Amino acid sequence: MKIETYLSIFIIGFCYSLLLINKIIFGTLLSLGLLTLIFINKKSLVQDLKTSLKNINKKELLILLLFISCFFISVLNSIKIERSIAVIIYLYLIVFFSFILYLIFIKKKEYADLLFKIFSISLFINCFVITTYNFSHFDFSEMSEVIRFKGYMNIMTLLSFLIFFLSKSKLNIIPLLFLIPNIIISNCNSAILGIIIGSSSCLVFFLYNILKQKKKLRILIISTVFFSFCFSTIFFAQNLPRDHQEKNIQDFQFTIPTELIDPHRQFMWGFSIKKIKIKPLFGYGQDTSNFIKGSQKEIGSPYTGDMNFISSHPHNFIIELLLETGFLGLVSFFFFIFIINYKVWKITKCTTSRLYLIFFNGYFWSTSLVNFSFWLGWWQASYYLILAFIAIKIKVNLFKNTSEKEIKLN
Repeated sequence: MKIETYLSIFIIGFCYSLLLINKIIFGTLLSLGLLTLIFINKKSLVQDLKTSLKNINKKELLILLLFISCFFISVLNSIKIERSIAVIIYLYLIVFFSFILYLIFIKKKEYADLLFKIFSISLFINCFVITTYNFSHFDFSEMSEVIRFKGYMNIMTLLSFLIFFLSKSKLNIIPLLFLIPNIIISNCNSAILGIIIGSSSCLVFFLYNILKQKKKLRILIISTVFFSFCFSTIFFAQNLPRDHQEKNIQDFQFTIPTELIDPHRQFMWGFSIKKIKIKPLFGYGQDTSNFIKGSQKEIGSPYTGDMNFISSHPHNFIIELLLETGFLGLVSFFFFIFIINYKVWKITKCTTSRLYLIFFNGYFWSTSLVNFSFWLGWWQASYYLILAFIAIKIKVNLFKNTSEKEIKLN
């Protein structure tokens, strides 16, 4: 293995340690590491890409074209075209390069093994840094939160679970042991939501999987999940603030407990839904929510201080996509996410691998319901990067198991 290859894999494996330092450093060095690997493996990559393109079926191609087309129309319809075109370009690049990463590592088992070992060490170092900082800055008498790594804890929590799938190492136990204390000190409630939804999703799949001969119970489980989701969505949508006149805002009585969803999010979501109705099909354009008329007006509620109706983004990826790309943009994105996960799903029939895939998606998208902007670069890149890691590990395990069977047969 060449020194450039070692260095590139080291950078990619340590990318989340780099994120602790700076988001720009994270993106720059991650891109540099991947581009170096692409250059080293350019000959085989060209052939692998051709093969992959040939293997795309008509349904997958249709979904891909629908996704690209709907998002492109949203750009043309945007109130800030320059912002919209910039974010969809890097979205497409993130998806493409994550796929390239997958193609490189599935052909090189030694690359993948080294990557995940480095990744495990990196996570241990991250845990040490965050824990040391949190405990040294936490006031135990007042129990006030330490916000320095609050946002980062969302990804740290996810990785603390997934690392057990990616790499077998005793070091993996340390981040998990300190996870709950760090979540509490950081007051990262979104990470707790992610664990609950991710675990619940795994439980539903597990129950569905063991009831192979009981179709009625399977139907009951799926129906319960579906109708629970629909009921929750309708309940929240109907009880959000609808009238945004100052007098009505002052007198508004919260039906949804503010301990569950804070007042600012309730006003943001209510305002956003009102605006969605004006441009329902393709929205206002990607990354433009805080440029919509009235979005920067101060709410005027005693519960929100000097906060605006939309402070940079709606803090809910579904509402954000509906607002900015419309109903067609949101649906096409869901189809796109489904099809790439289904491709990963089909690689293996191993229940454990599928549970990790389910937990990953349950965690990531549930935290995105109350958290970062959909267009936040490092958060968006994390989804496709980690999904590529999971797919690589599944593929490597599959080749390993196949090789072991062949050796036994011989």
